[in-house]
Amino acid sequence: MIIEKKPILEAECKRSYHAYASARLAFKAYLASLHFTREEKVLLPAYIGWSSREGSGVFDPITELSLQPEFYRLDNKLFIDVDDYKTLILKGGIKAVVIIHYFGFVDPNYNELVAFAHKNNVAVLEDEAHAMLTDLVGGTAGRLGDASIFSLHKMLPVSTGGVLVYNDDVRVSSDIVNSSSSLPILWEYDLKKIASKRLENTRALVELLRKCGSEIDILRVPKNGEVPQTLPIIIKNVCRDRLYELMNESGYGVVSLYHTLIDRLTKDAYPDSHYVARRILNLPVHQDIEVSRLPQMVDTLMDHIASLKV
Repeated sequence: MIIEKKPILEAECKRSYHAYASARLAFKAYLASLHFTREEKVLLPAYIGWSSREGSGVFDPITELSLQPEFYRLDNKLFIDVDDYKTLILKGGIKAVVIIHYFGFVDPNYNELVAFAHKNNVAVLEDEAHAMLTDLVGGTAGRLGDASIFSLHKMLPVSTGGVLVYNDDVRVSSDIVNSSSSLPILWEYDLKKIASKRLENTRALVELLRKCGSEIDILRVPKNGEVPQTLPIIIKNVCRDRLYELMNESGYGVVSLYHTLIDRLTKDAYPDSHYVARRILNLPVHQDIEVSRLPQMVDTLMDHIASLKV
């Protein structure tokens, strides 16, 4: 067998893509390409938020395409309930499942979940709006599903940009949802350095938060290959909404993903999802932050928690 001096196979180790103005348009394009019938459903995690200003990046495309959703359960760490996930797929009628890598973290049963879907002829879309670097640098997400979506502005200093990346032979016609050619060139950014900075900040923040004692729980800590978008924590004893306001007033850009769940995810049906939604606070760990600034952020967090307990 002849071995060439250099690679010549154009399709080998290549991931095709379409660029869009936003991740939600990329998501919508992929779903549209599957050509759901009225009887077929899309299976989603039971932790999807919305806001009056932005709507829902995950659920709006479902509504716009008039698709039928089903929801699989998550626990109070946002880990997937494997039994519920499998039961819903085995009921039949599921054409595609969406796995969201929340905040850049990968579910411990990721491999098993994707394999089970494929075994039952269900397509898998990986929502990597928060996990682009977990995919491109860590290599631990986005490699098993049929397609993935990135949201560039959530990880890079750009204002727009979504990417739909394929791991199989499915191709989305650009006339389904107009694609965009204005995609930032990713190699203009040192993705490895950005990932390293985010991990450095996350690890430092985890250490600093130890002094918070019983006031907070850290929802996730990065494992090998995971690059966080934010560090999610659970506020245990005070009003998260008021704490969010105080932290932002103090100049710390915290968010709450998601402070409000879509109406279909009722508290009675999905209590663990609502537990997280009422208490989650996402602390910034991005590449602009110097580690030396983190102690003051944690001190401010603790001061505000103390003031809310009075």
